[in-house]
Amino acid sequence: MLQIEDIIEIRKAEIYDRGYEIVFPNNKIIWLTKRRTIAGLLLLIKYEICSEEDLVGANGRLREIKNILKGKINDSWIQDRYGDANKPFSELWTEEGFSSIHAEGLQGNRKYVLYKKDHDTLFNPNAKAVRTQISNTDRIIVLNRQNGRCNFCGSILKSSKNMSAHTFAKDRVSMEFDHRIPVDRGGKSCIDNYQALCHYCNKCKRQMCFICKEGQCTSSCALVSPETSKIILATGEDISDRLK
Repeated sequence: MLQIEDIIEIRKAEIYDRGYEIVFPNNKIIWLTKRRTIAGLLLLIKYEICSEEDLVGANGRLREIKNILKGKINDSWIQDRYGDANKPFSELWTEEGFSSIHAEGLQGNRKYVLYKKDHDTLFNPNAKAVRTQISNTDRIIVLNRQNGRCNFCGSILKSSKNMSAHTFAKDRVSMEFDHRIPVDRGGKSCIDNYQALCHYCNKCKRQMCFICKEGQCTSSCALVSPETSKIILATGEDISDRLK
């Protein structure tokens, strides 16, 4: 079981060419790629069950973490509060690939959990999901396959460079490429596992995958194969003007 009081230092990555390392005794190292996930992971190591309240400075937990690690970490690497309090936790799963971290409940009342029995899994970088950037060739193939539309809601997609800052409903047209089966659940970075989604649908899919209790992704999941499933727009939003 890890104790943050035992941390020797938190530093820029030395073993890998990017990211950060949390160094424990006996040279045991946890590797992170994003700075903001440091705070989320430290909170989970110390408290096991956390919520977004911990990252908005509402209960003093962040301040306690900073006091414990004073002199062991660059002070600017842990903020006093986080405006988007979801990402430092959710990106431990979606970006860092720690499958032992999971969420319970819906957004707004969500709890993030890292059981103490799973602490040792944090030290295995080979178990982390590694995403490969989709190539320009594959982008074109995927877009042509979907007729340039979001694979969920059908909105006509545009690249960010082709949108003005005031584009109407830009979340519904901003183009993003998604792994149908998430990488951390065994999905491959290959043409058959890519789909193009608008920013809004991609964000919703990540959140649904994050709280999914199924042990394994299959093609029967509507999020994996929306072409063969009926996707229900939970918001009931009328987007007919963007389906033309």
